[in-house]
Amino acid sequence: MPTLLPTASAPDSGRILRDVLGPVVARGAILRRPRLGALAETLRVDDRALRCVRRLRRTYGDGPVLFRVPGRTLALVLAPDDVHRLLAETPDPFAAATGEKVGALRHFQPHAVLVTDPPLRAARRELNEQALDTHSPVHRHGHRFVEVVREELGDLHATLGWTDFREIWSRTVRRIVLGDGARDDVELTAHLDQLRADANWAQFGRGHDQLRSRFLAALSQYVDKAEPGSLVDALDHRPGTLDPAGQVPHWLFAFDAAGIALWRLLAVLGTHPSALGTIVSEARHPEASPLLAEAGAAVQESLRLWPTTLVILRQSSADTEWRGRSAPAGTEFVIVSSVFHRDDEALDFADRFEPGAWLDGRTDGGWPIIPFSEGPAECPGRNVVLLTASTAVSHIADRYDLDVDPTTRAKLGGVLPRTFNHAPVRIGFWPRATN
Repeated sequence: MPTLLPTASAPDSGRILRDVLGPVVARGAILRRPRLGALAETLRVDDRALRCVRRLRRTYGDGPVLFRVPGRTLALVLAPDDVHRLLAETPDPFAAATGEKVGALRHFQPHAVLVTDPPLRAARRELNEQALDTHSPVHRHGHRFVEVVREELGDLHATLGWTDFREIWSRTVRRIVLGDGARDDVELTAHLDQLRADANWAQFGRGHDQLRSRFLAALSQYVDKAEPGSLVDALDHRPGTLDPAGQVPHWLFAFDAAGIALWRLLAVLGTHPSALGTIVSEARHPEASPLLAEAGAAVQESLRLWPTTLVILRQSSADTEWRGRSAPAGTEFVIVSSVFHRDDEALDFADRFEPGAWLDGRTDGGWPIIPFSEGPAECPGRNVVLLTASTAVSHIADRYDLDVDPTTRAKLGGVLPRTFNHAPVRIGFWPRATN
């Protein structure tokens, strides 16, 4: 019987909680808390997390390193190969439906594939992949999604803050996911926000059962009428335990994260004119790159620099072996995305805006750069998110000059910070004199 994986000492366990996991919980893994996001930026928490992981590697080797909190055993992943293994061997033996994740997501999507165990998981995954056209570069309704993005972003002409931009983006998302009839259903988004705020506290969060029932009932109405050209129109309305409508909350949730990535990207482009120029050129010559490769690479680079999925969790259903040592069944493995995405000892472009890395193969190596995860649980809507977000940035870059507020411009003018709070960013969108 192999010996157990190394267990972090009490001081090191404290450092993991303080410097790595604590900031994830504080910022809000499901819905960002703006004030704590500002504090996280001031404290440069992602720098602290990277330093902590490097210290653990020196002390314990490649790990994973076990540490314990009341009622559970966790393992912090330190080595790139272990990241790939955990994601490739999902859901058996490494389940995506961890206790922590189920406790959080049950607040607003209790039947989503992310919190479903086998055997039902495979059928729900297939349901999502069919609706999202996961294995196609462009969704069957992609032309409609592009039209919606261009319509909603066609008349900015103002200085916007994050809240202003999120309102515009939320209208866009509701039309794409649910149809034009949901465009002005701000109550639906407000209900989802409240449920996500509860989900930040996982199983300890306040349960709004009546609110959740109202939210899911409203979604079901949109699914039942399935407006042509919407994502729910592509959903197979099979009866039984698969709950097609129950998959839709996660689509809305994921699009909100895409909006954060887009807002950060616009701030970067407003301070890096050369990068903006390549996207403008592509927008004006679509025949050269019909899938908006430059814009799509820029979106993915924003997600690399500042992952919107702060932590990836997997839970083992059996004892597992790691380099001759073992982790007991039930261990919850923790992958902190930013630790790998911004490790300047492994990536020479770690702290630069380098969208070209997504076009020349540098992000395809052994080092884990995983903005959409990977393996059997990779984001099934990756193609839809990239289409809509790249269309948005291409449309904006072609039509507007971007005037970023001085504070943000100073933050992004040199080496890009590892922690970047998007909430206070303000951007002026001024129509170009000529296109």
